[in-house]
Amino acid sequence: MATENKNIGLKITLGILAVLLIGASTLFFFKNNELNETKTELEAERTELQSELEDVRNNLTEMIQKNNGLDDMLMQKRDSLDLMINDLNASKATVAQLSKFKNQSYRLKKEVKKLYAQIDKLKLENVFLAKEKDTLIGQLDSQHKLSDSLTTQVTDAQKIIESASELSIAALKGGAVIEKSSGKQIPTTKARRADKVKICFSVAENRIAEKGDKLLYVQVLDANNNVLGENAVVAFDDKTLNYSFKTEFNYTNKALDICEFLTAPKKGFDKGNYFVNVFRGSDMISNTSFVLE
Repeated sequence: MATENKNIGLKITLGILAVLLIGASTLFFFKNNELNETKTELEAERTELQSELEDVRNNLTEMIQKNNGLDDMLMQKRDSLDLMINDLNASKATVAQLSKFKNQSYRLKKEVKKLYAQIDKLKLENVFLAKEKDTLIGQLDSQHKLSDSLTTQVTDAQKIIESASELSIAALKGGAVIEKSSGKQIPTTKARRADKVKICFSVAENRIAEKGDKLLYVQVLDANNNVLGENAVVAFDDKTLNYSFKTEFNYTNKALDICEFLTAPKKGFDKGNYFVNVFRGSDMISNTSFVLE
């Protein structure tokens, strides 16, 4: 009887153990499946997070290449992203690890977003500054043109004033005369009878000309293009002038009549055309001619 009771107890124990073993196996099976599913989900989350971080990194690289004035800051954020991506690749897909990387990624993306906002602001400011620069350049160009125009007008006015202030002569006449013993002079066109050549002209009135001593040079050329009279030479910079005589006078801004004489050369005057040129410095300001027969 005792033996039979022992066998019954053993069977019951074995049955309980069997039930427990089956239950444990079943529980392990379900837990293992749950862990595998969790691991798959974690791997998917890590891959997605890595893809997001690489997209942010590519955007940062593009921004750096555009040289927006925040290169150093952008490069620092890109370096931080590189470290995070490397750590993410090397880490195990655990809930704690992914949670840490998500927090870091969130902070970093927030900072990058702030930098992008700064870049957009700088772009707007640059557009405004560019427009303002173009406006200033246009204003400066207008001012330069106005200044150049005024300078040209002033220069032209100075030239007009300088030209207007120069002495001018009028009524230039030349001709031969016969001089009597009494001093009386009789005009003639006969070369063989002429004693002198008389040159007369008027210095015009000029209220803006400078008063004082003035000097004019008179050149008389005979029929053979010889310079009559002194035939002296005067130099003006790189020019020279052969003149017959020079006339000096004191100018008081009023009209002045001047006459000068050239004595005939020893051989007398030749027949032909004679030319009279009046110079102020090296500039010829009047000319005329006459004929001796």
